[in-house]
Amino acid sequence: MLMFKQQQILYVLATLFVLNIFTTTNVLAQKWPKELIYNSSQHTLSYGGASPTEGLYAIDSIRSLYLQFDQANYWTTLTNNYKNKIDLTATLTVNGQVYDSVGVRFKGQTSYSQIKNKQKKSFNLSIDYADDKQDLMGYTTLNLNNCYEDPSMMREAFYLNQIRNYIPAAKANYVQLYINGESWGIYPNVQQLNKKFLKEWFLTNNGTNWRADVPDGMGGGFPAWGDGTAAFNYLGNDTTEYQKYYTLKSTEETDPWDFLVTACHVLDTVKNNNAETVLANYFDLDRTLWFLACEIVFADDDSYVYKGKMDYYLYHDVETGRMTPLEFDGNSAYFEEAVDKWGPFYNVNNKNYPLLNRLLNVKSLRQRYLAHMRTILETSFDPDKAAADMDAFAQRIDQYVKDDTKKLYSYTQFTSEVKSLKQFVEDRRDYLMGNTELKQQGPAIADVAAYTNNYLWQQPTNTQTVTVLATVTATDDDIDGVWLYYSNNVVGNFTKTAMFDDGMHNDLQANDGIFGATIPEQEAGTWVRFYVAAIAANTYNTVSYNPPGAEHNVYAYSVQLSTDAPQLTIIDESQPIAAYPNPAGQVLYITTPQANNSTNTQTASTNQQSNIQIVNVLGQILYSNPYLPMQTLTVNTQDWPSGVYAIKVGNWSQKILVAH
Repeated sequence: MLMFKQQQILYVLATLFVLNIFTTTNVLAQKWPKELIYNSSQHTLSYGGASPTEGLYAIDSIRSLYLQFDQANYWTTLTNNYKNKIDLTATLTVNGQVYDSVGVRFKGQTSYSQIKNKQKKSFNLSIDYADDKQDLMGYTTLNLNNCYEDPSMMREAFYLNQIRNYIPAAKANYVQLYINGESWGIYPNVQQLNKKFLKEWFLTNNGTNWRADVPDGMGGGFPAWGDGTAAFNYLGNDTTEYQKYYTLKSTEETDPWDFLVTACHVLDTVKNNNAETVLANYFDLDRTLWFLACEIVFADDDSYVYKGKMDYYLYHDVETGRMTPLEFDGNSAYFEEAVDKWGPFYNVNNKNYPLLNRLLNVKSLRQRYLAHMRTILETSFDPDKAAADMDAFAQRIDQYVKDDTKKLYSYTQFTSEVKSLKQFVEDRRDYLMGNTELKQQGPAIADVAAYTNNYLWQQPTNTQTVTVLATVTATDDDIDGVWLYYSNNVVGNFTKTAMFDDGMHNDLQANDGIFGATIPEQEAGTWVRFYVAAIAANTYNTVSYNPPGAEHNVYAYSVQLSTDAPQLTIIDESQPIAAYPNPAGQVLYITTPQANNSTNTQTASTNQQSNIQIVNVLGQILYSNPYLPMQTLTVNTQDWPSGVYAIKVGNWSQKILVAH
């Protein structure tokens, strides 16, 4: 084992000159997507997760929105404008702040036409309609939905907040709407799938975003669902054929339609024996499988898996060159008629649904999909947890629903439907788990950890390899194989390598249940993601993952930064901590010595009664953790502004720099 002094040999870049010239092409110099979160205590890098607690879509917030139209006949004008999607300007007031010339129009299709003369219409608000610099808490488009066919008034908002744990999905909460002084009641407030949304989930929003539907003025209505047109169906090489069935929403790419044609062609023609390898270059396969699993488990009636031609978006990510389907329009989730009819392989045998038909007939992808489905059933479809979450959701809006005089359904229907949703979860879980293939169990994976020179989770240099160990235990069947997936970037595909329990791969002793594999040395500043897969030796080759999120909920570490001429500095042993790297980019590591390491016993005792704190130049405490001997702390600094900070332990302090 390395001694503490050896750990204290750091690359120090601590002059303002170095700070000014410091650059890197690695992701450390980039702005991570807002939905990508690094958990320093668990060493995980995860997308999505908890519902927002602040901002426009804070889950506990129900803001009042006041619209004021100048026209006395504004309702007639909005009605006349509906077909051509023409906005009518109004003044919007939120939290006492006035937003002039906001564009307002009715939105929706069946949710508009089927409610006849009822006033609980769905609204689209364009905050930047007349001023492209105007926004509401960072957002320019609001979708206020009327909960057509949803007496619970929570299907869409609850569904979206659930699936954000697994896939890119809109934020959603509630608002109270007033029009010209009259209450219009409570509305789900659902995020727009625009460039703002894309930037929150991807490194950039410079790719191409389509909506799967018939553009205005084309197609003459909607044919039967699953007609083989807008479900990534290959329609030939003529891009104009695709423009009949998809709406281009945004792009920064040249010839964006070519990417769609190519993806559809490859999906249509690839052979099953190499489909996973080939398709991984054109689709984010893991996210696509999560997407399909979510739509089927939650029985989303407005979905790819049911309609096969609309109610989803598709995004071509310019950084990876891959396609990702995006969830859209979830107000018909928890579809009652599907509770015991949509099995795990719903529409898999229908060639007009190629994401289902092609992907789930590839054995490895099918098992990955089922592993994701099990995760959803174990978390979002745990009956007790789901019931508690639904009760909390319903309680939040209960009084607002009761007071809403324009709602489409009665308060009695509201309370009854909430009970029905809870029963749906229980019934749906039981039905799905009755499937023989789905109820198989993969091997259990535990104690996944990364070691550098035998040190647990120590940040490697660019000349050091990292050993990954995992304890894998057979469940119902023997173990067929264990695999390590790793990537040297925060996005993109993974490299797959076998893990061994033979005592020859830094895995301790042979046949002790601990499997090992090595990640090669990487360039300085690189972020490395990894996860472990274990396959059962049964007929299906059932697979399990750790972390369960697989490619989008991974373990991660970064390689130490360096310069062309690094300065090696030995930190004085009398110092209570070592902090590195300095400057820090996305993370800062803090290491403490042994309890008796200080040359001053009284000082050592004082340190151990203190907290390790990091403060900014204003004296605000950004981080605090109890001081303990022989510990390594990881501090997430990715959202901290570049500048000077101070680490304090008792009366001792040290300056550090953060540079992005």
